[in-house]
Amino acid sequence: MIGNPFLGAMAAIVMLAGGVTHVAAASMEALQGAWTMNGTGCEDNFKKRGKGFEYKDRSSTLTTGIIVSGSRVLGPNSSCTAEKISQNGDHFSALLSCSDAVLFSSFSASFRVIDKTHFERFDPQFPEVSVIYYKCEF
Repeated sequence: MIGNPFLGAMAAIVMLAGGVTHVAAASMEALQGAWTMNGTGCEDNFKKRGKGFEYKDRSSTLTTGIIVSGSRVLGPNSSCTAEKISQNGDHFSALLSCSDAVLFSSFSASFRVIDKTHFERFDPQFPEVSVIYYKCEF
């Protein structure tokens, strides 16, 4: 599961989700909603449902988005919850508990918030390798 790009995306969001610190709680509020990788369309991944969002096809292996609702992050095949959050400057790291229909695992992930509509997920050992996500507005 750790190699799954969707878990990496969820990891980036969930780092803010735990309510572990006031910084995390405040940041999590800003990250509510649907997010997708740069280069993919929100309309390809999500549809509006009431006041929220849902996946168009949750079973698709091509889905590159995540949905943040409260303190949970929903990916196309699994969901995560933050166990611990730490901050170093504008970078956040989180210890995450994730599960899908068969497996569960814990791992850490790092990210930084760029602005209210973008965040970057990266590996702290290789910060030059990153993925940027943008917020979907319907």
